[in-house]
Amino acid sequence: MSSFRKILIMLGLALSSQVVLAKTFVYEEMKCDASDEKRTLVITDAKGVKDSEVVIPGEIEYEGVKYAVVGVAEKAFYHNDSVKVVSLPNGLSSLGDFAFGHCSQLKSIHIPSSLTSLGAGAFYGCSNLETADFEKGEKGLPIKENTFYDCQSLQSLGSCLISDTIGNLAFSNCQSLAGSLNLRKVRFIGDKAFYKCFSLTDVSFGESCSIGSYAFYACKKMGEVNLTNPLFVGDHCFMGCYSVKTAILRYTKQYELNEIGDSCFMKCSALETVKILDYSGYEDGEYDPDLSVEICKLGNEVFTQASALKEIYVPAVKFDEYKNATDWAPYSELLVALNTDDQPEFSDTIEVIEGWEHVGSIPDDSVVEGIIEVKPTLEGKRVIVFGDSKAEGVGNQVNGEFRSWAYYMQEEYGCVVTNAAVGGTHLTPASLKPTTGVNGLGVYSLVNAWKTEDYSLVDSSISWAHQNKYGTRWDHVQEIIKTTKATDYDIVCIDAGTNDWNNAARVLGNWDDTNPLQNYTVALKNIITTLYELNPKLHILIIPPIVRQLTYNDTTTFSDYYLNPKSKLYLYEVAETMISVAQRCGADAIDAYHEMGFTVANWTSTYTDDGTHPNEAGYRVIGDKIGAHLLSKMPSSELTGMAPLLPSRGVSASGLQGKVTVVDLNGRVLRKNVDASKIADELPRGVYLLNGKKCVVKGK
Repeated sequence: MSSFRKILIMLGLALSSQVVLAKTFVYEEMKCDASDEKRTLVITDAKGVKDSEVVIPGEIEYEGVKYAVVGVAEKAFYHNDSVKVVSLPNGLSSLGDFAFGHCSQLKSIHIPSSLTSLGAGAFYGCSNLETADFEKGEKGLPIKENTFYDCQSLQSLGSCLISDTIGNLAFSNCQSLAGSLNLRKVRFIGDKAFYKCFSLTDVSFGESCSIGSYAFYACKKMGEVNLTNPLFVGDHCFMGCYSVKTAILRYTKQYELNEIGDSCFMKCSALETVKILDYSGYEDGEYDPDLSVEICKLGNEVFTQASALKEIYVPAVKFDEYKNATDWAPYSELLVALNTDDQPEFSDTIEVIEGWEHVGSIPDDSVVEGIIEVKPTLEGKRVIVFGDSKAEGVGNQVNGEFRSWAYYMQEEYGCVVTNAAVGGTHLTPASLKPTTGVNGLGVYSLVNAWKTEDYSLVDSSISWAHQNKYGTRWDHVQEIIKTTKATDYDIVCIDAGTNDWNNAARVLGNWDDTNPLQNYTVALKNIITTLYELNPKLHILIIPPIVRQLTYNDTTTFSDYYLNPKSKLYLYEVAETMISVAQRCGADAIDAYHEMGFTVANWTSTYTDDGTHPNEAGYRVIGDKIGAHLLSKMPSSELTGMAPLLPSRGVSASGLQGKVTVVDLNGRVLRKNVDASKIADELPRGVYLLNGKKCVVKGK
């Protein structure tokens, strides 16, 4: 071959290689890698973007060539603390691993239906992210590991259709993710996938799904677990799901069945009924054992501390097998034979309206052209509050008076509140000797003073308290205890602060323990049973501690992550124990630790600088939630008053994004797929449920 020809060939190769080489350039502080061959580009580095609102266009022109934006690369926006709102363009197909990881100020992002690949950890640690507004895709989108890990403020996924798999820790600690999830296209849910998703109410599972360990641990609001042909249910899978009342395992075909994992339904204190629905052995109405699955096997302590469990229905044709199985022995007395003819059919197309529990009755004459003019109240209900400085109102002093959540609940809901809370109070009984280092009296002792009329411990606290800052307040509590009795009240609120957990080595204890000293379980059990002895008609509400910070605005000492070196307990463990004991005793409980909505993201706006006590805004939130909770538990026949519902007191619809389903207060669907931005224009002034949230629409 001639030298000239060689040169031509080499030149041609060089020219052709230039055609396919990527170009790199910067567009509005975003580094882009573009392909001339495909006329596409990927954003590779946007860490230096300073704008709070970022709209990525569908096309970017460079040197006269237009490139379609098809991806955001791995860690492109990683640790960008400026961006708050991001809109991704139609045509974008991929987000790389950790693309928006640790974007601490990111609040909302719009994700087009064209997205087909969502990287692991894409939104890892975005603690302020409230809305990931997915457009609904045709095929659905797998969710990889850590995708939304620790997105504590995440409330909505828009119209996200999840398919195939959900990786380990995908939504772990998404405490605000609310409403229902359609997982019917999902076949694998990884370990801790929805760990501590406290606000989830309903999950629709797909057939033949495998569920990893701790997958739904502490999903406090889930009401039912309904599994069809589950291939695998991991250890501790639904542990601590306090609201689950029914668990259904339905088998329709023969396959090799794994056991239900260890402690799967442990601490599901509201669980009343378990149903093993076995259709697998029936064909044309006849039972053929060769077509049937084996009996459902259990791991260790599957239903431990499921104190409300009354019945476990198992197939009548296998009743003896269940009765004689070693793993079912602890629950043999609960087994009930269920004939095939008694087993209900289930529909996978039922439309459920989520997020609304009807509160009382609304008179017909209060509804005028869709405007709700009145609401039920707690007017006339007599309430006494026991608790510590948080219930007293420390951190919010107005005209020399502490104003706690109880003050604002009374203002909003019309009840008559007697506040017997004082700083330093413990839940458990305690000595008041100064040498013990204990800073107050136990609610246990106050309640028992009513029962025994022995006020010696209450009196002895006064001399100690007068040497400290609680003296005057203790005088007030002493007077209340000596001059009233349990029958003077309709509602008793036990507001347990963090004193027991933070200041002394309390233990959780067990139900069968007898010594209440420094023992949460026994002390609370005795408090509740004593109050019911004194007044069987009482409505007793247990309010566990709320979250706190040990060092203000330092997330490393946020109580959710802090193991108390004295008690060796996390604060949420104390809260969970109190709820479990309350439910087992027949009392009411509100999950104050998880449901008040206090997170790292809103800490500075709802708490004082000590990291422990709320400010006025925080106390108003607590008062409104506790009042609404009490109202929801009162039979309509007991509601004593009606009061105007002012639009200014509602939740603004302006925070909603995307498409909205509108439901009236009677549960009727009024409109579907309404653009949230047009709510005020399209709806008359009034109160509605918008995507399951109660909102006041002011209209025009």
